[in-house]
Amino acid sequence: MRIISGSLKGRRIFAPSGLALRPTPDKVRGALFNILSDQVFDIAFLDLYAGTGAVGIEAASRGARQVTFVEQNGRHLQYLRKNLTTCKLSDQTTVYGIAAAHYLKASTHSFDLIFMDPPYESDEIEKVLPRLQEGDIIAKNGCLIIEHFHKQLLPEVVGEIHFLKKYRYGETVLSFYGKS
Repeated sequence: MRIISGSLKGRRIFAPSGLALRPTPDKVRGALFNILSDQVFDIAFLDLYAGTGAVGIEAASRGARQVTFVEQNGRHLQYLRKNLTTCKLSDQTTVYGIAAAHYLKASTHSFDLIFMDPPYESDEIEKVLPRLQEGDIIAKNGCLIIEHFHKQLLPEVVGEIHFLKKYRYGETVLSFYGKS
C-alpha cells in the first residue's frame, strides 16, 4: 500500500499480512479523498478503528491540520506507529490505543471529519453511532464517513446525525452522515 496523493505521495505504508486487518483499498481511499477534495485541508480529522493508519495518513498528506488515530489492537498499533514514524508525522498526529467507544466517551475534542472503519463482522457501528451524536465530537458542519460491507444496513438518523449519501465500490460502501 502507498499514499496516493499530497505531500507524502508514493510513501509506502506497512501492514501485517493475513486477514485480521482489512485495510481500506487504494481504490476506495482514492475515491474517498476525491469526494472530499479540498475539505481535508486545515481540518481536525479522526480515524476510528485506524488499523495501519492509511486513511488518516492520507488525510495528513493532503493537508489535515491534526489527525487523531484510535486503534485498540496492539499489533495494528505497532504498524500504525511505525507508519507515522516513517512518514515523520508525529507533530500533527495523536494516537490512542483504546477502544473507539471508550475514546468517544472521554474525548472533549471536536472533529471536522470522522472516518470510521470498524471490523465488518462486528456490532461496533451500532455501539459507536449513539456516542458520536452526543456532544460536539462532530464539529458544526462536520461529516462522519463510515466504511462498511454493502449488505449492512445503517440507520438514516441517529439523534442529530443524519444520512447524506453513499458510494459503493465492489463490496465496500462509504456512507456519509452530517449533523443537524
